[in-house]
Amino acid sequence: MSRFYQALREASRAGTAGAGDVPKPERPVGNSLGNSPAAPRADQAPPKTQSLSLEEELAAATAAPQRGLFRISSKAKLDQHARVIPNAVDQAVVEHYRRLRTKVMQQQAAKPFHSVMVTSAGPQEGKTVTVLNLGLSFAMLPDFKVLVVDGDIRRGSLGKWLGADDNRGLSNLVDGSAGLDEVVLKNDDLAVHFMSRGNSPVSAAELLHSPHLGHCIQKMSEYFSLVLIDSPPVNLVADAQLLAASCDAVLLVVRAFVTTRKSLERTVQDLQSFRVLGTLLNCGTRAQLDGRYRGYY
Repeated sequence: MSRFYQALREASRAGTAGAGDVPKPERPVGNSLGNSPAAPRADQAPPKTQSLSLEEELAAATAAPQRGLFRISSKAKLDQHARVIPNAVDQAVVEHYRRLRTKVMQQQAAKPFHSVMVTSAGPQEGKTVTVLNLGLSFAMLPDFKVLVVDGDIRRGSLGKWLGADDNRGLSNLVDGSAGLDEVVLKNDDLAVHFMSRGNSPVSAAELLHSPHLGHCIQKMSEYFSLVLIDSPPVNLVADAQLLAASCDAVLLVVRAFVTTRKSLERTVQDLQSFRVLGTLLNCGTRAQLDGRYRGYY
């Protein structure tokens, strides 16, 4: 396991260096949907506010008026047992995501980005819960609009978590059967906008190879302060790399005692041509790490 943590450190250094950034096309001027751009973006420092409790932050975020055309109501309802911020009973969990939010904003201040793909080496390593919790954390900032997207067109679970898996979503946006204002959903109980994977009959491989994918993600970035995209595992299919090519940055999630050194090294190698913000260690308590790896610190 010492090799595992060595690989983590190498991944983190690679993420900090931001090697091999993929050049992004210029954003088109204007707004075809007539929807006012979000403000501020993540590269703009949020105004300093009084410290609020979790309940106060969530209430303020969900009560904030929504601008523009993205008003499609959804009956989304979070599972009360899901490990997401609204269900958190331990304030330390919320604080961890605030710290992650700060880390992401520090990276953003160094070199601006507007869309982030969240991925991992294999399945069941914490991508979806990270995307949703990070999105909820950003949505607590004043005037900050966040869009959470299920980018796993084949087997995405974000829509199931939110009870919106039957809605049109990303795949329909890419194949042209739906517009952006038809697939962005909002629920009064959630502070974030979200988009399901969709139900297009076109194959995932064809959709992800489409040049229209990059245009769609770019268009999302015009209306939201930050776009967070849940992706398939890197080591199972090529989908994650195709998505990464259309996003500004990548956040890598690994799971303690599950992700192997070999799979992590392969993932880092596959993502080396993209801007990796860093690596998030998921599902490892301090007590577990201290008890089993004290000798390696």
